[in-house]
Amino acid sequence: MRQKRIHTGAFVFLTAGAALTACSAEDSTVGIRNAADIGSSTSASAESPYLVKIAQNFPSCEAIGATLERYIDGLTPAPGGVVSPQRVNCVWEAGAGEPPSGLRSVEVVVEPETVTPATAAKTGLVVVPDSAIEAAGGFAHSMPINMAGTAFTATGVELPQASVSITVGGRDAAMVLDPAGGVAVAKQLLGL
Repeated sequence: MRQKRIHTGAFVFLTAGAALTACSAEDSTVGIRNAADIGSSTSASAESPYLVKIAQNFPSCEAIGATLERYIDGLTPAPGGVVSPQRVNCVWEAGAGEPPSGLRSVEVVVEPETVTPATAAKTGLVVVPDSAIEAAGGFAHSMPINMAGTAFTATGVELPQASVSITVGGRDAAMVLDPAGGVAVAKQLLGL
């Protein structure tokens, strides 16, 4: 059984640590992401009107990055980023040679699969109330983690036919996106 990508992102970030400076996004995430289960009844082949809108309004990872400008400042786009009507996967990482004290990364993933509130509750995600998302038939959730020397937040928004995951982490807690900020970025991408 595969896990929700927000947990996969947390696992990758927390276990990879300093090794991320030596690895590309393709090396560190492709195998894990391909093994991740969203746990949805929504078909991956179904076209999502939200993904179509995102691809029209934010046609590149650079455009997606503009919504996260403060958090990606100084980071390098990872190769293989994609923005399409089927999927968004944009990653920014610390450049080669970055000192471990500056290690940080940002990932934005949007897919047509979604999870249910019950699944989110079982996995320990914290539901973030938001009236606009709830009015659209969805819910927002977050998983903030603070450990010695590392701060990390994974925020998700689940709507019918769209799941947005925004993961921001690093050694500097001031550069980590808070849950409300992650929800605001997701809403901007979704046009809510």
